[in-house]
Amino acid sequence: MPKVQAKILCFVDNGLRQPGDIFEYSGPRNSNVEILDGSWDEGITKPTVDASGRKWKAKGKRKSSDDEADVDEG
Repeated sequence: MPKVQAKILCFVDNGLRQPGDIFEYSGPRNSNVEILDGSWDEGITKPTVDASGRKWKAKGKRKSSDDEADVDEG
């Protein structure tokens, strides 16, 4: 992970960073931080699961209690 330095007071990686703070950052490019060691491409993590093939299952139509009350059982 590349090391970065905060340029201004900012909230990065679930923490409030003061100007001049040096920390490791693994997110996308950010204009509030200056890279010191490594490169931006090094810090970006790729997804481990391919979600492109996932689809929602269609649920069957449920009968409501009102539909059953209208049926004539005589």
